This record gives sequence, structure tokens and C-alpha cells, in this order.
Amino acid sequence: MMPRSEGAGTAWQAAVDAHKARYRDRIVDAAVELAATEGASRITMARLAQHAGIGRATLYKYFADVEEALLAHVQRELDRCGDVLEAAAAPSGATGLERLRGCVAALAEYFGSGGHQHGWASLDRAELSTAANRVVTERMSRLIEPVVAVFADGVDDGSIRPGLAPQTYGPLVLKLVVSLHEELYRGSMTSEEAVEIVWQLVSTGVAAAAPQGATPDVTSDDAS
Repeated sequence: MMPRSEGAGTAWQAAVDAHKARYRDRIVDAAVELAATEGASRITMARLAQHAGIGRATLYKYFADVEEALLAHVQRELDRCGDVLEAAAAPSGATGLERLRGCVAALAEYFGSGGHQHGWASLDRAELSTAANRVVTERMSRLIEPVVAVFADGVDDGSIRPGLAPQTYGPLVLKLVVSLHEELYRGSMTSEEAVEIVWQLVSTGVAAAAPQGATPDVTSDDAS
């Protein structure tokens, strides 16, 4: 038998990896669907295998338990959301405040998209173990970092009021959008409406009153 060429071997491995990725996503999707309809704590591996349409032996090749499959879902969604936020936060010549609004809009669009089904924000974390919740919290840091960085840029460039700690206020902006994820997912609120609601609160609270260096109007009464 002739040895397989390096190119053929690479193509074969790529096909195998793609097949495994499809199976993994299929299992993760099934776990999330069951968690949304039946509750995460009620799912058994047998039930998950049945819902995913695979054998239990195959299921165990991918995940040791149901919680591991749900955490894989959290990681997948956080990665997608992180990519969206990092793109919105990337320097573009805009002020920090303008880029902060871009982050709000990008996150609202993410939650309102058809691809976002039962995302990380809608997973009932009360049903996960303490160790699993710790993992979720750690992985959430990727979402917080770009928003905090943009907030800090806004303080530096004067578009956001001085004295506001980015590490405190940045995550609050993120949480405002997350609090609307159910309305966005159900379609009872559009992403544009969510942006306006959040931005009214954010801009009132954090936007600088006037550009740095601006001279306030002085009336004759003030001058006297």
C-alpha cells in the first residue's frame, strides 16, 4: 500500500475534526434546549443522548456529564459575544463615549440575533455547581475587558466625565444591556429600542457635560 501523502493526511484530519466539531455542537445545542425546557438539573446523560440523536457511548466520548456540555455552550457563546465586543471597541478615531455606544449597540444586536438562542445570559446558573459558576464568572472577564478599556479611553479623551472608575462603571454598562436579553430574544423589544433605553441612562450618567477646554457661557448677571 502506498503511503498517504502529507496533503491527503492533512485533508483527512481536517475532515475528521470538522465531523467531531459538528457532533460536539449538536450535543451542546441539545443540552441547551433541554435546559431551557426541562431545567438543567433534570437532564440525564441518557436523556441528552436521546435528544441529540446519538448513542450514550458516543456522548461520553465528548462530555463526561451534562454540566460539561452546558459549560461548553457558555464558552461558545462567550467567545462569540467577546468577538463582537472587541470589534466594536477597536480604535477607530472615535471618542471613547462613541465607542462605548458602539459596544452597547453590538451587544444588543447579539442578544437580538436569531443565532442567539438560549445564550449564556439565559442559562439558569442557580442550577449549576459552585465550580461551574466559578468557571462562568472567570470567562465573563473577556466581555468586561474591552468595555472597561473603552470607558478608560473616554475618561482620558474627555468624552466621559472624569473621576468615574472604568473598572466599576464599565461592567455596569455591560450589565444594563444583559438585563434586557430576554426581551431582545423574545422579540418584544428591538435592538434599536434597547440601545436607546440603555443609552439614555448611560449618557446621562457618564457623558462629559462639555468638551474639554470649552468655556461656559457667562451672562451679565454672572459677571456682575
